[in-house]
Amino acid sequence: MYIDKEHDDQLRTIRQEIDTLKVKGDALFCKKCSHIMQGFTIGNAKLLQCGYCGNRIAEMMKSD
Repeated sequence: MYIDKEHDDQLRTIRQEIDTLKVKGDALFCKKCSHIMQGFTIGNAKLLQCGYCGNRIAEMMKSD
């Protein structure tokens, strides 16, 4: 299967963005499907939800 230049450029940009998130340490990946999880903060809880499989995780944030 061959992809055209436009799709190749899109995939390259997605890979670069994921690598940037990995380096920053901001990204968390789903343990079920390995997709990036979206984070929400409500009060002192950090809620993460996978946009692909719907897996959810809740974490309590440390209070200073």
